[in-house]
Amino acid sequence: MSTKYLWDKILSPGEEIKFEFSLGKRYIILARIFWIILGIPLLFFYGLGVIFILFGFFLILFGFFWGWYLRRANNYAFTNRRILVLKGWLSTNLTSVDFNQITDVRVEQSFFDKVIFKTGNLIINTAGTPFPEIVLTIIENPFQTKQKLDEIREKPE
Repeated sequence: MSTKYLWDKILSPGEEIKFEFSLGKRYIILARIFWIILGIPLLFFYGLGVIFILFGFFLILFGFFWGWYLRRANNYAFTNRRILVLKGWLSTNLTSVDFNQITDVRVEQSFFDKVIFKTGNLIINTAGTPFPEIVLTIIENPFQTKQKLDEIREKPE
């Protein structure tokens, strides 16, 4: 998926994307499969009425759309200066944190996330707020993503 058009609207002069990512692929695939499997049995309830069949088609279509939407509506990037989080599809919400504002970065990975989805959360705190500024949820390889962030932050511009 090319997101260059998204980042071109946001980046400052001289700023470049060093690493970009989205939600974990396995999570998206399993979410899509869940909705499709939920809809398939309803296609065979023709004895109970057309409503069940239509609802089954709706769930299957929703499964395909949901996978597309999750990938499209959750875009994360590390630039040479800051972290960018762009959420939303029709309406968008941009969060940006400069590297010099980051106080600590934490990785959380539950057993379920680790074993089933192979994902985790990257939690980024900044000075001045008691709450995490950025929570990157359901990302693949959260420990490697943290290492990539640390590597980019340590390199001078």
